[in-house]
Amino acid sequence: MEMAQPGSIHQNQGSSAPPVVLGRETRHLLGKAIHHYRLIEDGDRIAVAVSGGKDSLLLLWLLRERLKWIPARYTLVAVHVDPGFGGGASEALRDFFHREGFEHRIIQTDHGPRAHSEENRENPCFLCSRLRRRVLFETAREMGCGKIALGHHQDDLIETFMINMLYGGQMAGIVPRQPFFGGKLIVIRPLALLAGRKVEQLARRLDLPVTASACPSASTGKRIEVRRTLEALYASNAKVRGNIFHAMSSVNLEYLPPPLHPSGRGAGSLLDLWLRQAGPGSDVSFRGSEISPQSGSPPP
Repeated sequence: MEMAQPGSIHQNQGSSAPPVVLGRETRHLLGKAIHHYRLIEDGDRIAVAVSGGKDSLLLLWLLRERLKWIPARYTLVAVHVDPGFGGGASEALRDFFHREGFEHRIIQTDHGPRAHSEENRENPCFLCSRLRRRVLFETAREMGCGKIALGHHQDDLIETFMINMLYGGQMAGIVPRQPFFGGKLIVIRPLALLAGRKVEQLARRLDLPVTASACPSASTGKRIEVRRTLEALYASNAKVRGNIFHAMSSVNLEYLPPPLHPSGRGAGSLLDLWLRQAGPGSDVSFRGSEISPQSGSPPP
């Protein structure tokens, strides 16, 4: 494990990278996400999880640049959890952090090989992600950070929502602001309103030291299938991306059926909402663990 000398990022203005002027749209969407979802407050100390991919590297860069045009102050700590596959990401990030003056910590692990070994009977991505999250939480606590910033962008939120709906049977996803441990630690996603293509364009313009993932599961799985399907839909209609994202927070229960199994995750609160909308004259009753029309009501 490597730890750099601490220091406030907003004081490090001597970047060796050439100046890049951010477009109005990027600044607007970044600021809108931070303000609308209440992601960052004055005085925050934020651990930025940096994998070596374009999303997390751009997030780190943008959060530092933002300090140049806002009155609020916060400090950043770049945290890289090496999964143990090799590939040179740790070395490239170490050079980048030192060159740019970022306070940072690099943690070496064997999460990746363990997740893909015979000892793991679970999905390798699930186990690797869980182990990584544990290290991130512990590191944030040790470094005195109350928030952890992750590089998920709008496309990631949409894809996760679709995966859960298509393959998990529930309408759920990842959210821009997620408190843990009673709010003592908060995970934030400041890129939530930026499209993936915009993130890729900016990372290329900045010439960030992006490294390809050495994980054998990086190019497989349902996420890749869903992404390709969504990209085809986006190409056919430019409004699809925005419509899906809007639908995630615009749920009309009046035109959705009540849950059949009220004991399912999240079904209780949804059922309560549905019954309140249905009103006292509703012809709905419980039978066992399922909800069904009362006798005498017309069949479905």
